Amino acid sequence: MNKHTLFQGALVAALATSAIVVVPTAQATDKFSDIDYTKEYGVAVKDLAERGIIKGYADGTFKPFADVTRGQASKILAGLLGLDTKNVMDPKFTDVKPSDEYYGAIAALENEGIISGFADGSFGINQAITREQLARMLTTAYHLESTAGQILPFKDIEKYSDAYYAVAPLFENNITKGNTPTTFGLKETVNRAQLALFIHRIEAMQAKRVIQTFTARELNSTNIDAYSTDNLATDGEHEFFRILRTNNDVKVEALREGSGYFMLIGYNIDSAENYEIVDMQKYKIAVTKVDGKLQINCQPTDEVTPGSALILEQDLGFDPKNIQLTTAAGHAVSDKVFSYKPYKFDGLEEETIPKGGNYVLSLSQAGDYIATLSDNKGQSVRVGIHAESDGYELYTSLAVEKNSVFIPKSEIGFKVKDFKIEQYTGAMHDHKIVDVELSADGVTVKRIGKGDSIFSVRLNGENGEKLYVHGMVYEVCGISTMNYEIATQEQMEHSKFN
Repeated sequence: MNKHTLFQGALVAALATSAIVVVPTAQATDKFSDIDYTKEYGVAVKDLAERGIIKGYADGTFKPFADVTRGQASKILAGLLGLDTKNVMDPKFTDVKPSDEYYGAIAALENEGIISGFADGSFGINQAITREQLARMLTTAYHLESTAGQILPFKDIEKYSDAYYAVAPLFENNITKGNTPTTFGLKETVNRAQLALFIHRIEAMQAKRVIQTFTARELNSTNIDAYSTDNLATDGEHEFFRILRTNNDVKVEALREGSGYFMLIGYNIDSAENYEIVDMQKYKIAVTKVDGKLQINCQPTDEVTPGSALILEQDLGFDPKNIQLTTAAGHAVSDKVFSYKPYKFDGLEEETIPKGGNYVLSLSQAGDYIATLSDNKGQSVRVGIHAESDGYELYTSLAVEKNSVFIPKSEIGFKVKDFKIEQYTGAMHDHKIVDVELSADGVTVKRIGKGDSIFSVRLNGENGEKLYVHGMVYEVCGISTMNYEIATQEQMEHSKFN
């Protein structure tokens, strides 16, 4: 028996709340006396009935507003997914026995991590399923994810809650519209008409999805994972593909046109939970549109994924609109090797996004570089950049030229009498790396020697006050930088600095 036949049989059994009644074709298609075929749910019922997926009752009704139980919904979903409901592990729910009608479906879904029970160990097999519960099942079963930062109109769903992640993908894919324009109705039950709508919309969505699947077996492993840092579309705002993971396969779904890369990792985990990477393969992915339909092409490649570095105005003190890039030896670098573009932070709350101009520098070749960043007002700074490849990706480290920092008296809070310097890693050197200058306006910590070092400066006040300046100095491609943070005496005694 093929999966389609299995699915239809399971669906019919689950939707009927009494013994299955064979209904004449005409009655099954367009003559349910209690269905309004001018409504969307009526269209869904008609389509599913014509295909023999759902049937009504002997009295010619469909009972569209009768509740669906968790057991019935499980049988429907297992059938839709074509799961093996015979060879299953017992989920050990207290109210589900191997002899129960829905046992195989519930066990198969639980084994796949699609459903779970309640805290008391039961599954609630005869309880009416709620809209939130069904949303979780569908989102998990079909590996649905919403666009980062998706906004829901439903006031009864808290943003970034578990319910949000269950409902947002369904809303984005037009599978649910909510009970009203502003409420989803998390705890309300699902009736037969609503379930027909969910099935109809899921099928419509699935028909449009463009997915390529990779299995652990292809990498000679028992487990598989994937990651990508290069999946933005040409608009720089949206993902053009997403990675969907299960235990034994990875699905790559096309969302819009674009090109980039992703990595597949095959690994094994032994009985002692030791993690062993078996194989790694990089893929180049291209999503194109032909005759209005997306197509996906994934090919193994040895190309190295470009590396990137964020350049933020808040770190430099001016808007670094312009860039000149040379090698560390001073030779100009072709724009075929790098790009410098404004960067948008997606999925973050507005108040957490760095203010001012934000940019991303992308490099396609390993090496040592010097970037001169400037605005249009005469301000500029040099940045040393080291780009190193692991054979698959470029990783960058950078240093913004800064050989001293000034800490104003207003930030210190008292008049500094004297200071003491500890170089820590600088002790490996036979010379001083940093020094301190006191002035009426504050304190300047400056680099005076070569070498990388972690340092700490204790500032002593005239009345016994103490303040600590912790920092580090280091070089990248000959460009020296300095970073610091301040800790009070209390923080030194009671925090991470202790």
